[in-house]
Amino acid sequence: MKIHFVVLSLILFAIFLFRLPSLFEPFWYGDEGIFAAVANNLNQDGVLYQTAWDNKPPMIYLTYAAIFKTLGTSMFSLRLVTLAVVLTTAVVIYEIAKKLLGENRALFATLIFGFLTSLRIVEGNLALTEIFMILPVSLAMMMAIFRKFDTLSLFVAGILFAIASLYKQVGAFEAVALGIFLFLMSKNLSEFIKKGLVLSLGFVLPYALTVGYFASKNLLADYIFAAYTYYRIYLGESPKYALLINLLKFLPIISVIIYGFYKKRQNTVDISHLILLWIAFSFLGSYFSGRTYGHYLVQAIPPLSLLLASVSSKIKFAKAQIIFASLFFIPLIFLTKLLFTDFLSGGPINQVKYWQNFYEFSSGKKSINSYNDFFDTNVNSIMGLADFLRSKEAFDKNVYIWGDYPWLYAIAHLQNPTRYVTSFHVFGVPTGREEVASALEHNLPVYIIKPPQSIGYFAQFEKLLSENYHLVGKIENSDVFEKR
Repeated sequence: MKIHFVVLSLILFAIFLFRLPSLFEPFWYGDEGIFAAVANNLNQDGVLYQTAWDNKPPMIYLTYAAIFKTLGTSMFSLRLVTLAVVLTTAVVIYEIAKKLLGENRALFATLIFGFLTSLRIVEGNLALTEIFMILPVSLAMMMAIFRKFDTLSLFVAGILFAIASLYKQVGAFEAVALGIFLFLMSKNLSEFIKKGLVLSLGFVLPYALTVGYFASKNLLADYIFAAYTYYRIYLGESPKYALLINLLKFLPIISVIIYGFYKKRQNTVDISHLILLWIAFSFLGSYFSGRTYGHYLVQAIPPLSLLLASVSSKIKFAKAQIIFASLFFIPLIFLTKLLFTDFLSGGPINQVKYWQNFYEFSSGKKSINSYNDFFDTNVNSIMGLADFLRSKEAFDKNVYIWGDYPWLYAIAHLQNPTRYVTSFHVFGVPTGREEVASALEHNLPVYIIKPPQSIGYFAQFEKLLSENYHLVGKIENSDVFEKR
């Protein structure tokens, strides 16, 4: 027993080592910068979707705001909390696997989970919505399994699934997986209805509170548009072979449901079928958007780890199992390869270079500028602008950035006179340009920064610049304008 927990401790320590370089990354990834900029506004007593806008549900911004409020605005603090979330999720996966597969396979599942979620191949090093939402999803599954799907566990599971979907919309899919499993395992319809209602009630509760909050602020329409309606833009960007992809991404779900009915007739439905449903719906979440970023795959790693740890050479397939396995696994393998080929093909080389970059920097063989450039050449530009603002005692001041340097708002604790933190959001929202022009005219910022990249031409903005500002100069290729 002691040896077993020593091994578990070593695995958790290995996960820590896998993720160690992420603690020392610079401020570079765009989505993290947007979340940080919105969180910065919230910590300045702003109101989500009113004074700070982005197209995600609220939990990720509240998480960032809490981290920065308690630990300070730094990449180290952000990634340290992310590390803690991953380690906690690893322990939850271990507990589920131990319950279902035994101690030795539980160790294997934990190692698989920790390794995969820490890889840059799936952008697991980043503090994005997926890495936070898999903890409540895994906790929900653990609660339900451990308490044998009793009333309390299903109610709490519903709450946890809702929290996950308030990080990212597709976090609700796993709740559907559990709901289908409840139907398959229930002895009669009345038992399923009772269990389903309890799960649904738990799911509705966080949404009732969320809707009530934004309704009280007269922001319900803004919340729905930002968190849900705007998402249609993603769905409209389906890649090549969109029809084939849309058909195949539902095939594993259809096959696992049909196979579930087959097992129900055989009276052989067990927890393993819940894991299969979990896998099918989590991969649907990964494929759901028309975009294909590596971090979308993080959602599927918890159940995939459990599946890989359960593989045995002693498995014997009957005809029904072979048909099911073909319809279930072949689409998953095909779609993952098709949609995420860039990450999977270049991933191993990218991962080695990532560790090499960290080693060379930490050992003094690489300069900070060179280290930063590995991630994004804009990092040093952002830091140069932060140094400029510090020298002008402009930290905490009213500054507007027309471009895509959202990290700068958080680093310098800037007060953004508009609710948009990137130029592409201004053009993405129908009334964005009018809103920005009006906000700037009524509250002229001390400085306006124009990085070399921005989305489109903004006539009202250019007119405001020419009438009220003069060019101070170029700082790291960005034009800096000061109010006259």
